[in-house]
Amino acid sequence: MTTINERVEAGRRRRRVLVRVTRAVWRLDQAERERGWALVSARAEGVSIRALAKAAGLSPSRVHQIVAAADPDALDSTLGELRAAGWPAPEDPDSDEDAELNGRDSIAERICDEVEWLRRCVDWLAQLDAGGYPPAVNLRPDADWPDTAHVTVTLARVRAVLDRVAADLDELARARRVADLNTAAVLPDRHAERRRRLAEPDLDFRDFCTAQRLPASSTRQLERAWDAWQAERYRRGETGQRASCINNPFRPC
Repeated sequence: MTTINERVEAGRRRRRVLVRVTRAVWRLDQAERERGWALVSARAEGVSIRALAKAAGLSPSRVHQIVAAADPDALDSTLGELRAAGWPAPEDPDSDEDAELNGRDSIAERICDEVEWLRRCVDWLAQLDAGGYPPAVNLRPDADWPDTAHVTVTLARVRAVLDRVAADLDELARARRVADLNTAAVLPDRHAERRRRLAEPDLDFRDFCTAQRLPASSTRQLERAWDAWQAERYRRGETGQRASCINNPFRPC
């Protein structure tokens, strides 16, 4: 027999699942709108249909159909709707998507950056609460594409990011100039700053071996573990050198 509590919980779960479906449908609709705007604007700048088709993963005939049927005025209006909804619509191809990693000129701009991080945390929590696949985040700046280092967002990461945001906002609220910042100061290395924003510590060799269950009881095993650690550091953007280009202290001379 199903108890009342089980029925109530089943009803709540069903509502969460339906909300997840509704949210996914909305995001798909917004993504298709942004794709149409991007294709039309790129075509207006002289990009060929064939090049657009390759970049979009569509057939040339489908791209031609989208571009021909698009209303530029309606697409511009759509961009306003996307911005109002918080959708990251890249309107300026000359702009830097990682501008915040380069530092800001004013305290107000830094605070706006932290507000965006709070919104990301809200989105992560909503996705984690809805169940299903957990969200993922890239440890590397967008400018590194196609090189990526995606990791799963857990509650522990959300808590760490919120702690980092709180510490930065605490200092930003008391500072008069960006140059006066200490804890919240932007790191000179954009890769390191990206990891700092995500509350991701540098990869420790011993922690890496433990997490990957790599044996390190002999010199040969240490040599392989060191190479694997350096390869992972390269993937995460912590170093610009591949493992083969870095001296391995455990490798015999």
